[in-house]
This record gives sequence, C-alpha cells and structure tokens, in this order.
Amino acid sequence: MRTPPLPIALLAVIAVLAASCSRSHDTTHYSGQTNANGDRVIYNPEPSTGPFVVVAVDNHFHDIHPVDRTRIGEKREFIVKNEGVNLHNFTVVGTGISVDIPPGQELVWSHLGAHLTPGLYHVICTYHAWARMTGLFVVTK
Repeated sequence: MRTPPLPIALLAVIAVLAASCSRSHDTTHYSGQTNANGDRVIYNPEPSTGPFVVVAVDNHFHDIHPVDRTRIGEKREFIVKNEGVNLHNFTVVGTGISVDIPPGQELVWSHLGAHLTPGLYHVICTYHAWARMTGLFVVTK
C-alpha cells in the first residue's frame, strides 16, 4: 500500500480538524441573539432559588456588576464571600449598612428582605472605592 503524498495527507488532516472545530448550528442549546459577526450571545439567567452569592476579590464584586442591574428576590438568602487576600467592606449606600469582611470570611443574611426593602441599591467597598469596587442590584418582591 502506498502512502499518499504529503500535501494530500496534510489536507485530509486539516479537513478533519476543521470539521471537529466547527460550531453546531443547532440553536436548541443557545439563547440570545446573533450579533453582526454571527456570534451567538448565550444568556444563562441566575437561578431564582437558593442563596445569592456575591464574591469579593481583587477589588471587585462579582455577580452584582452595575451594568447588569441584577435582580434578587427579597426572600433569598444573600451571601457576600471575601475570597481575596485583602480586607473588604460591603456598604449599602444610603442605608447605614457597612460590614467589614476579612479574607476567607463571609457576610450571610438568611433573607435579603430582612435588611433591604424592594428597590435599587448601590454598594461599595469603602477600602477600595478608589479602584471602583462597586456593585448594584435590585431587591424584588
């Protein structure tokens, strides 16, 4: 048996790799819209049950980005975990709530509504406000 010439073998390998790397056009696994480049935006909504967890790390609050306007039900457990190495603070602007959270520790509220009424809230880390460590979320009924 003869070995195919190198260019044909190389083309065959490239064709197999290209086929294995291509995206599926089965839209049952995607939601969202397609942008001008043909990219699909996949939106996986936050679960509406169980605790809502915010992670404070690297001068950033994950999961309550100001542009997202995250909605959290007032009956949900609310947790802020400090997974960084710096002391962080969770201050809810205009409420008098200001809690320091040491590295490896967490703030736990069994029901968000026990601390905040439905509405829009802006939070900051008082130690890292200069680095724009802020968050925003909406408490819903």
